Amino acid sequence: MINLRFSRLPKYRKFKYTPVYYDEQKEELHARVQEIKREMGDLKTNENRAKENIRKLYNAKQNSQRYGTTSQKNYLLRLGTIILLLSAISYKLLNSNVLEFVIKGFTK
Repeated sequence: MINLRFSRLPKYRKFKYTPVYYDEQKEELHARVQEIKREMGDLKTNENRAKENIRKLYNAKQNSQRYGTTSQKNYLLRLGTIILLLSAISYKLLNSNVLEFVIKGFTK
């Protein structure tokens, strides 16, 4: 027999879940190590790091607003192309005899 299918049935999706365990001793040890490194001068202070992060996020937001996202750019490019094509077609129709021929056909 011929087995015709017009649509495919969805395959089963596997659920991937990796549980996150909280280890309080590990967190305390990590905090102490970071504090000691900060005291020794190996790490920058959190204040400087926070200021740098804020500055980077602000600049990224300004650039995205200034230049737009890629979807906005693609939309504007498509819109410009459509407008250009329609204006070229209308210009050709206005300067040709096809439009007069069509109008005469309707008036008869």
